[in-house]
Amino acid sequence: MEAEYRRLKSVWQSGTCVREDALHLLYFVWMHGAEPRFLTGMEFDPDAEKLWGAIFEFFGREHSQDAEFLHVAAIMASLFDFNLCYEGEWERMKARSVQLQPEGYSPESFDGRGEYGEYFAHHARARRAKSVGSDRPSSGLRGWVVQAAERFFCLGRRKSH
Repeated sequence: MEAEYRRLKSVWQSGTCVREDALHLLYFVWMHGAEPRFLTGMEFDPDAEKLWGAIFEFFGREHSQDAEFLHVAAIMASLFDFNLCYEGEWERMKARSVQLQPEGYSPESFDGRGEYGEYFAHHARARRAKSVGSDRPSSGLRGWVVQAAERFFCLGRRKSH
């Protein structure tokens, strides 16, 4: 994870980053704070928060026309926003994503897209399971951790305009 993050960060800094790379980089930046180092192998990066903001701006924040960006960024910010979004922004991003892509994203839409794809395919599967009657976003320890984190971090502070 760390090597891919460093590679994508270098591509970003060179000014040659394309959409797919920017989506993956956004995910890796977020993972710096979302999961502990012993799970990700990622080193502390003091530039991570600033980089998140730059990628957010690259896509247009909540006014983006990129439904996938809105979708994945809203998921990340809703789970662990680290004070990265303005108050209410991720909720508006989620709503705009649904407006632009009403059918949402299937797990298959993330196939073959590395760790980024695996992570968001998991969320798509959880959403699909929930829509067919399951009241749990995912099963096992990971599902419990996600639920607990959502409850805990939703109580945290958020940036305001």
